Amino acid sequence: MKLIKIVKRTAGHYTATTPTGTYAIDRIGRTWHLTGHRVALAFRTMRAAVAAAQTLRPTSPVGGMTRRLTKLITRTHAAAQTVSKALAYRARSGAIAALVEAGRLVRTGDILDRLGASDLKDGYQSHYGKHVVKAYRAATSAEPVKVWVQHRTTGKYVHVNVYSPFDMALYIGLATYKRTAHLARPAFYQAAYTEAA
Repeated sequence: MKLIKIVKRTAGHYTATTPTGTYAIDRIGRTWHLTGHRVALAFRTMRAAVAAAQTLRPTSPVGGMTRRLTKLITRTHAAAQTVSKALAYRARSGAIAALVEAGRLVRTGDILDRLGASDLKDGYQSHYGKHVVKAYRAATSAEPVKVWVQHRTTGKYVHVNVYSPFDMALYIGLATYKRTAHLARPAFYQAAYTEAA
């Protein structure tokens, strides 16, 4: 894209007319300033200010996005659209997912696995989770941390609560839900604590 016209107004003050509009190029102290159409940029030389004016995009909603920045945004969007679903949800979960993978945070399903109750139906596991979150809210007056995980049977990504392996809400939930009450015994607690440590 070529600069259409530069007009000298006074010493150190120019007007640059480009396809994006008209800009002022002014020398202030030792720097040259390109201003106009919501653009305010400073450069060491007038040549740099003119080069910047040449790269302004004519269709920019703010009148000041350079072609280089436009290309970078386009490439970033294209890359984001092609990323795998697993990686996208992993990125959404961030550091929380790393803590879950390291075993420093656990899901209610992880506790049931440790206690040998992984064959419990999904609906029953979900109700156990509701008992756990109820106990957690009662104890802390706060919401638990959440992480995105793939559902074990449907394959869909769901947002689930995670807890410290030593959080008593996990074990209170076992005792208060009738389908898991038989797991709420000292032997089961000991097994879960030993595996978590």
